[in-house]
Amino acid sequence: MEVVVGGVPAGLGSYVQWDHKLDAKIAQAIVSINAFKGAEFGVGFEAARKPGSEVMDEILWSEEDGYTRRTNNLGGFEGGMTNGMPIVVRGVMKPIPTLYKPLQSVDIDSKEVFNASVERSDSCAVPAASVVAEAVVAWEVAQAILEKFDSDRFDVLRAHVEEHRAMTREF
Repeated sequence: MEVVVGGVPAGLGSYVQWDHKLDAKIAQAIVSINAFKGAEFGVGFEAARKPGSEVMDEILWSEEDGYTRRTNNLGGFEGGMTNGMPIVVRGVMKPIPTLYKPLQSVDIDSKEVFNASVERSDSCAVPAASVVAEAVVAWEVAQAILEKFDSDRFDVLRAHVEEHRAMTREF
């Protein structure tokens, strides 16, 4: 399952406090979904098998685009903060535990061995879980936006985000 969030302003989250890092909050939200066992951003776990020169996202500058990145290997994050690139997060689910070829289990009362019963017919829960993943990621990004740009009116919030984008373009 993959969630991509575009149009995210740079600077959401924190590089200072572990519990304010936006990538950590999103990872927690992903693995809090039933059956999810891992989360990765950008190239994720593949980064461990590559040298830093193939993983780090080079910073570019142009008059028309301001600061950009050549790649998005880090999935839109650096040091717990968004860098202006799309957030790219993937989650992994464990397989459905009930199978048409049941696994062995043990009766809790008698301690007798038996085969688990077939209880469900869906072969994959990923499509349904993907909707939940999009929702939890959207929630965390929305919270981060509201933490950075305090406002109770959408038009004012939008103006604050646009001012910030203009400032970070030149900064």
